Amino acid sequence: MSKPVKSGVPKSLFVLIIVILASMFYYAAYRDYSNPEVAVKNFYQAYFSSNYETMAQNLSVFWGVQFMPQYMLASPQELLENRPAIEESMTEFITRMELENKVPANMSIKILPKYTQRADNTALVAYEFREKNNSVGMEMALLVKENNRMRIFQMMPVADQEQLDQLAETDIA
Repeated sequence: MSKPVKSGVPKSLFVLIIVILASMFYYAAYRDYSNPEVAVKNFYQAYFSSNYETMAQNLSVFWGVQFMPQYMLASPQELLENRPAIEESMTEFITRMELENKVPANMSIKILPKYTQRADNTALVAYEFREKNNSVGMEMALLVKENNRMRIFQMMPVADQEQLDQLAETDIA
């Protein structure tokens, strides 16, 4: 005897679709290093936990050169090729610089995605510092793409909401 063939979509297909969508979200939100917001968040999470190596990994070599005279005459291509050595030097520099700095407990950052702007090789990310869930200041970071990964080139304080609104009106692309 033969059974009649059931028509319809296999139920396992729905589970497979959900798993694929969840993994895509996870990758985009937490593992996509070309996302400038992720780079800024990783940098400050490392800063708040005194993980200076991770901080250096999220900084541009062009940021580090301003503190390392031995690399000042190198071409941009040479700097990118020497990234491992420059990154190690940045880690040592940040470690020395932060010896006397004590990060207050309960510090965090909140990315302000409304103000994030992206172009092919640069991005601007605005964020606020929070202590015990209260805003204690704002900054924006200028990021550049190095080897297909966004890295922080410069951080600037944001004086007030008006400055952020001007940022939202400006297109960096």
